[in-house]
Amino acid sequence: MFSGEHKQTDIAQSAIFTTGSMRASRLYPAIFLTSLILYADYSLDLGSKIRLSISYIFSPLTQLEYFASDTYQAFNLYFSSQKRLIDKINSLEEKIIDLENTNISLINTKNSLNELEKIIGLSKSFDRKNIFFGKVQDYKKFPNERIDVEVRTENISKSMIVFNAFGLIGVIEEILNNSVKVKPLHDLSVKIPAKNLRTLENVIITGSGEPKSFFIEDFKKNGDVSLGDEIVTTGLGGKFPEGFSIGKVSSILENPESNFLNIKIQNNFDFKIGSTFLFTEP
Repeated sequence: MFSGEHKQTDIAQSAIFTTGSMRASRLYPAIFLTSLILYADYSLDLGSKIRLSISYIFSPLTQLEYFASDTYQAFNLYFSSQKRLIDKINSLEEKIIDLENTNISLINTKNSLNELEKIIGLSKSFDRKNIFFGKVQDYKKFPNERIDVEVRTENISKSMIVFNAFGLIGVIEEILNNSVKVKPLHDLSVKIPAKNLRTLENVIITGSGEPKSFFIEDFKKNGDVSLGDEIVTTGLGGKFPEGFSIGKVSSILENPESNFLNIKIQNNFDFKIGSTFLFTEP
């Protein structure tokens, strides 16, 4: 019995020794490793270097908020500057448009004054004749080229002729309430007694239907005519005044099947230009 108790005691002591040995075998390396780390940290300053390395690694993340804030401010400043620049450009464009409109208005005023000066100068040539002025209302090209002119008199008659700042440009086709309808001198229906200033030969001028263009009617091939000859009104028939230019000879063509030359007259009297017309008896 004693022997059994002794064995149990030996077993217990052996177990205690074994457990203690196992704990010591784990504890000693840990103590050694800890001591080594502490020594290395003390001698090599590893702790601060590790912290510095970690701070370098994670610094982009810590600076991200500041970077985002700076980027937002930069974009906001850029677009704000762009908006101010665009607003300034738009403001300058509006000022330029206003200046252009003012310039156009001044040019139109100057042109109107020049036109009136020419019209008034023209009116002086109609001594002892009644003259009337009208304001252009509308210009129509189709179906026939016509101009409606506002007048403030009842003394307008269909026998009157029409001038603008360029010269003789038309005849009255119709008289309406407070306005007249003017037909251009180059209309196909218009015929004008005229003469060649160089040869003094009388001719009949007809409208071509095209602006600034006329023909000499039935001019024989043996007649005397040259390019550049000026053609003026004769006043014969009492429908047109005497001495007003119709244009100059611009082309002379022969037709083998005809005894007459095809002679074209051109001028620079633009029918549709101008705002003021003058009416007078021929």
